[in-house]
Amino acid sequence: MNAARGLPEEVAALLRGSPDADIRAAVAHAGAEQAFPFLTVDGHGCPHSALLSRTELEPAPATGLLLAVVSGTRTRANLERDGRAGLIAVHGTVCSHLTLRLVGSRVISGESGSVLGCAFAVESHTAASLDIPLSPLGFRADGHIARLARIEQWERTATALATLRSAYGGEV
Repeated sequence: MNAARGLPEEVAALLRGSPDADIRAAVAHAGAEQAFPFLTVDGHGCPHSALLSRTELEPAPATGLLLAVVSGTRTRANLERDGRAGLIAVHGTVCSHLTLRLVGSRVISGESGSVLGCAFAVESHTAASLDIPLSPLGFRADGHIARLARIEQWERTATALATLRSAYGGEV
């Protein structure tokens, strides 16, 4: 499938919620939480990857956009320069590849520095499958939520997503 009609529901379902809110569900699945490879291209044409969690990604159902909060300086520079990205999400036997185009962004500053809040349109979606169960890249959330929330400054990310929601039609 190759479509550009907004964020596919099967991917949106993987992105909803957050590790801290869904810790019981994560523990039921051996504490696994998916880490989504987020790909950009640097100024020399070389790929750059970052790993984002559901804390940093949110579907905007009213608009079909994908909202993301990026804190890494290289990823931010790549997005500000060229506005393109890719996202990989795995579920069951399917690996979804999304090609994204930046349609809006906001630098959101706080006491602990700034992040780039992004709204992406989905340019294409390819769902690849050989009908073989896949294991997504992930991390163990159980027992580490408080530490992870502090290190990755989830409170700042939540504030950034709220700003993006009001600007780009996300869930309230």
